[in-house]
Amino acid sequence: MNDVETKGEQPAVAPAAPTVTALASAAARPASAQRDDEGSFGRALAAAREAHGLSQGDVAGQLRLNLRQVQALEAEDLGALPEGPFVRGYVRNYARLVDLAPERLLSLLSARLKPADPLHVESRSAAISPIQRAPREPLSGRVVIGGVLVALVLLAVFGWWTMRADERARTSALSAPPAPARVEQAAPPAAAADAPAAAPATGPDAAPAEAQAGPAPSGSALRLSFRDRSWVEIRQADGTVLLSKNNPAGSTETVEGVSPYTLVIGNASKVDLEYRGQPVDLSASVGRGDTARLRLE
Repeated sequence: MNDVETKGEQPAVAPAAPTVTALASAAARPASAQRDDEGSFGRALAAAREAHGLSQGDVAGQLRLNLRQVQALEAEDLGALPEGPFVRGYVRNYARLVDLAPERLLSLLSARLKPADPLHVESRSAAISPIQRAPREPLSGRVVIGGVLVALVLLAVFGWWTMRADERARTSALSAPPAPARVEQAAPPAAAADAPAAAPATGPDAAPAEAQAGPAPSGSALRLSFRDRSWVEIRQADGTVLLSKNNPAGSTETVEGVSPYTLVIGNASKVDLEYRGQPVDLSASVGRGDTARLRLE
């Protein structure tokens, strides 16, 4: 009897195993697609981005948006985004980047807007939208760049004007007729070596020491040594020009007049100056164009 009852029953059918195609389709479906039904386009975009292993900064770079705009899209903060056509374009491009259907997300966006809102119908009219315009950062960048360019132009004009003023001063100094200057040249070393040293005179006929020594220097002589070519002008107290010329490298000039002296020295970093036997530091008097202007008492 048990055998009969067994033959009369239908064997239980086991549930069919999912096919390979169905499993692959479920695995390939991003997490955002499973959350579209929640009615949030922002969460759908964020989930799809995470499924693709992208950061908000990656999305901003690929879509050429600000990071704040990407964050506002995912948070559905419409007040931080520009007006209608721009927002719809952002959502459409973002959806294509993360392999979502744009139409579904655009419909979710439209559900957040009023039917008469220009955003809803993608109107390009000048009507006021409840969504405020985002700050135009590119405009501020252009303002900064323009300000920098204007500052550079002003600096270039100022530098050109200063160089022209120096050139005019130098030209007027060169055109003035030079007055005779007392320039002492050092005697050649050979002549000093050939002359025998005179023995000091002794006896009653000897002259006083002061008479034999000759005239003593005034102690106000200027000595210039040129390590490179340099233009120099030296005036004494009454304005008389004692020296005004270009001096070649390796030359020296010794000038004596009435102090105070007024000096203009070009290429001053290559000139060594001594006054009353003491070196003079020209670096404190060097101005634009390596030109030193100083007064020595």
